[in-house]
Amino acid sequence: MNFTVLEYLLTLNIINQGGTMRTQKYLQSKSLSIVLFLFVFMLYAMIYMTKSIFSAAMATIVEEGIMTKSQTGLITGLFWLVYAPFQIIGGFAVDKYSPYKLVMIGLFGVVISNLVIYLNQNYYVMIIAWMFNAAAQFGIWPGILKIVSTQTAPEIRGYGVFWLLFSTSLGYGFSLLVASFVKRWQDNFLVSIISALIFIVAFAILNHFLSKKMITEEIEISEKLTASESQKTKMLPLALSSGLVVFIFLYLIRTAIDNAIKMLTPVMLMESYEKLPAAIATRISMILIVFSAVGTLLTGLVRNKITKNEVKAQILLYVICVLSLILACFVGKIHYIWLLAALGVAVVMLSSAGPFSLSYASVRFEEYGKIGTVSGILNAGGSIGCVLASYVFAKMSEVMSWQNVVKSWVGLIALCIVLCMIILSRWSKFIHEK
Repeated sequence: MNFTVLEYLLTLNIINQGGTMRTQKYLQSKSLSIVLFLFVFMLYAMIYMTKSIFSAAMATIVEEGIMTKSQTGLITGLFWLVYAPFQIIGGFAVDKYSPYKLVMIGLFGVVISNLVIYLNQNYYVMIIAWMFNAAAQFGIWPGILKIVSTQTAPEIRGYGVFWLLFSTSLGYGFSLLVASFVKRWQDNFLVSIISALIFIVAFAILNHFLSKKMITEEIEISEKLTASESQKTKMLPLALSSGLVVFIFLYLIRTAIDNAIKMLTPVMLMESYEKLPAAIATRISMILIVFSAVGTLLTGLVRNKITKNEVKAQILLYVICVLSLILACFVGKIHYIWLLAALGVAVVMLSSAGPFSLSYASVRFEEYGKIGTVSGILNAGGSIGCVLASYVFAKMSEVMSWQNVVKSWVGLIALCIVLCMIILSRWSKFIHEK
């Protein structure tokens, strides 16, 4: 769950502010800007690796009988419950304080929380430590996004913000890779500690060097929507008339199933195919990260070549997703390569649908002065989706077969298609009348 670029601009008060001046420090050098971008790209990939480590290690933890799937899932679910509201706090904080300092706070939080778990595997201690980890990371994503979008050379900022989105897929891939090679599941957290410490030192050195190379410039914040009548529009009637209410459920379900597939596939493979131990199952599941990245690229293709209507796009993507998940319902009965292919196609479609149900939908409410409200509401739905993925689906797999779990995913995506068809005419009218 990450802030969109649009949400970030809102936290900087670039939108909905009058014509005021503010200072901005940035690098003029394109080459130094690329160095800074590549560093923070790898930094956030490492951060995402550390926050995904419980999910990635789930197969090994379950195989060794340390915790059940639902217990491991609960820890991850509680992380996201804490993480979401603290990201809102981080968005406001990054406008007042140095993004470098906020990122450093988060890095030290990673070290402390992972060290506690590495030294003490009491279940309740791990829950508290992981919730602390979520809170400590309040400024990492907003801080990194601010660095890329304001402190690099202007000509690379747009590209930087786009490619930064791929760091999450890379980070989750790292978490699976680490989980598949470490000898003890506790060593996942040791790798996180060492990685964070390396980046703390490297970031301090890089910031000291690059800060001397930055120039200071005063820029004017353009007046947008301030005191306009559109800002007075009531949110509830607008949400009902446009069909936005349904988008909350669409994004919740999409996030839940997308995350569940990535998180539970290693365990599903291990339990459904006798020849696949936890380490091998986790390693094989890394292919889903590649599919996720492909889905992000597919979004632009669908929007530019097929339709800009967010509901029509989701109908198309969800229909293909349902068809692929129907094949996945035969888990344990078909070869695991076919299962991975089916889940991979589903991940591509779900990843591609994400921006249509969040970012692009939020943009539609710009003239009403409701972008922040809309994106916040949708993000809240996504947070609940992460909880469903981490705990509810994991719990379901303990009381029913994997075939039935996948069937529940088919049913939920089919529900998304029905919901999209219900609001299609209403949404189409809304976006054409604006």
